[in-house]
Amino acid sequence: MEKFKLFLLRITLLLVICLAQRVTVASAQTTAPVFSPEDVRVYGKQLVVHSDNVLHGWKDEVVSGEMRLYDASRRSTLRAFRRISLERFGKGDKSIIKFTAPADIKGVSALNYENSGSIDDNWLYLPAIKKVRRISGANNTASFQGSEFTYEDLNDLDPDEYEWRFVEEAAIEINNELTDVFKIEAKPTYRDTAYSRLVLYLSKDYWYQTKVEYFDKSGTHLKTKIASRWQQFHGRFWRPLQVDMSNHLTGKKTILSFNHYYVDLSQYVSKKTGEKRKNLKEDLFTKRALVK
Repeated sequence: MEKFKLFLLRITLLLVICLAQRVTVASAQTTAPVFSPEDVRVYGKQLVVHSDNVLHGWKDEVVSGEMRLYDASRRSTLRAFRRISLERFGKGDKSIIKFTAPADIKGVSALNYENSGSIDDNWLYLPAIKKVRRISGANNTASFQGSEFTYEDLNDLDPDEYEWRFVEEAAIEINNELTDVFKIEAKPTYRDTAYSRLVLYLSKDYWYQTKVEYFDKSGTHLKTKIASRWQQFHGRFWRPLQVDMSNHLTGKKTILSFNHYYVDLSQYVSKKTGEKRKNLKEDLFTKRALVK
């Protein structure tokens, strides 16, 4: 009996230690490091780099959802899509988005290679002409398939491709809820961009961009992106299940809604085999894969 009690005590201690370690790791990932805000440019970049580090480790994603396009009169068009992504921390992530409906856009696909510190590579496959064409740097500012997102907007913000400036800590209202944020200004340092500056609202809870304001080359507030309906995966990674992009000059709007969201496939079990799924491989992210 005494041996059994001792065994239970050891098991309890191990569980407490493991739980404490997980809490410590989670706290370290979400708590803001002690940076000096005296130099607003250095402080702004430190916050953004820390956000990158917190979000690192997701390995891959598989997402399906809908893209609803509204014109200025609120008439809408609905599209369905599927997106797969591969994390390549420090090198630049890869992703493919493929439309699955309606029929007139089904099969249209876009491949993106993020290049850390340089211009990203983009390719587009159009089933009607059965060709893959490269999207040049100048065309990165063009609308992505008629939406309010450009190819440039679909890419993550590389900390090394912007000049950063911390503005203030604030509380902003999104969907009738207050969110504590770091307000940071970003000025692109690369050539092919539609923007003179961006203003990011970086969540203190998620370390994710809850809101981004885009200003065109003349300094006019052109668009606003808002991320909402947050969901946490594996006790660490937060993702928005809805992203709205509003164009203030045209009155148009595009809403991305994600129906199924999988982060790090190795954390899921296959319904067919009962075994853990395997992570995505690089050979899924090629120009040849666009046409499949």
